[in-house]
Amino acid sequence: MTRLHHANIRITDLDRSLTFYRALGLDVVGNLSLGPSYHLVFLGPDGPGSASLELVLNQTDDPAYDRSPGSGHIGLEVTDLGAFLEALARIGVEPEMAPFLPGGREDLRPVTFVRDPDGVRVELLQAPWSLPQDELPAWAHGSPAGTPQH
Repeated sequence: MTRLHHANIRITDLDRSLTFYRALGLDVVGNLSLGPSYHLVFLGPDGPGSASLELVLNQTDDPAYDRSPGSGHIGLEVTDLGAFLEALARIGVEPEMAPFLPGGREDLRPVTFVRDPDGVRVELLQAPWSLPQDELPAWAHGSPAGTPQH
């Protein structure tokens, strides 16, 4: 069995990040201290099988420290998109754009994007937001890394 355990993001200020993610309804469900300036804080719903968001505060000057380039964003499904945007506005966070239907598709629920205190894009999805079941494009079948085949 495989399940998503956590998604990791690097942060620079734990208090700022906790204020932001708590405004989104996430609570601390775990904490791991790996040294005096290296901490992992897990946020999310508590319970077996629940995936969490891992905030990593590692105060290091090591240039080889992995900053995970190439990450796009994290997506959080919220119960009331408007209420969460109001909660974020109270702590000075505004959405990048008004909530919208992805691709203008009426079969999807509204989404919008905000940025956390370290600039990580966070997509907020109005619940319930089921995973779409569109067919893969023909070029994606069997092609390495989803690259179009010519």
